[in-house]
Amino acid sequence: MEESIRVVEASESNLDDLCGLCVPPERQAAPGFMMGVELKKNWARGMLKRWGSVAKIAYLGETPAGLIQYVPVPEEMVVHITCIFVPHKKHWGKGIGKRLLSSLIEDMKRPKSWFGGEPPSALVTRPFPGEKPDQYSARDFFKHMGFKQVDEDTGLLYYPLKQGSVYRPAGRREPVYVPQEDDKGKVVIIFSPSFCPWSYFFLMKSGQEIEKAVPGISIRWINGSEEPIEAEKRGISEGVIVNGRLIRSFILDDREAFIKEVLAALE
Repeated sequence: MEESIRVVEASESNLDDLCGLCVPPERQAAPGFMMGVELKKNWARGMLKRWGSVAKIAYLGETPAGLIQYVPVPEEMVVHITCIFVPHKKHWGKGIGKRLLSSLIEDMKRPKSWFGGEPPSALVTRPFPGEKPDQYSARDFFKHMGFKQVDEDTGLLYYPLKQGSVYRPAGRREPVYVPQEDDKGKVVIIFSPSFCPWSYFFLMKSGQEIEKAVPGISIRWINGSEEPIEAEKRGISEGVIVNGRLIRSFILDDREAFIKEVLAALE
């Protein structure tokens, strides 16, 4: 008999399930991922305190099998879906992702205190192209579920919750690094609570690759939770800074381009 899917709200009582879903079992004891999980728990606790809602978890029986995470954006009257994830192949094709998204859609059709007692006008997402072999891509999944492409930004998709609603990005400014004299001649890596445990892993990987390319380079790690002033004065909560320059290349996308940009910053 096939197990039924049960969708529940994330809460303090099931944060281990929410965060554990993001990390492969064989990596959960690795220091980088252990730190990443703790950072995600801190992020989730902050979100629960601020909004009262942060994610939904799907269970097959008693086994956590998938998640969907989201963030209200009151100034745009929308809810951003930051992640939908069903990690294990044995759980694919069972309708878990569809149940998670359908649950969120129905929930967001109701009035929310975040929006002054009104429901949001749309759900918005920027699908991450990181699907595994044979896994349905997030972009295709969202479009199959009725999401539309945003004309001004082809990477964005939206699902109108009100008849006739069309999402127009508000042009929110991305955080900008503010150069500091103290950052010259060294590497500074900033990290903070994050909705994804992999964020810290990628930063750690970046530091390791820089050490290989530039033996003996000084690397300063700044924990935004423990040193908020140091992160705030630099204007960013996460990133790799080399000799006073923010590195734009991503280690996962292109290691060669990442190291080339690091070396150029040190010249």
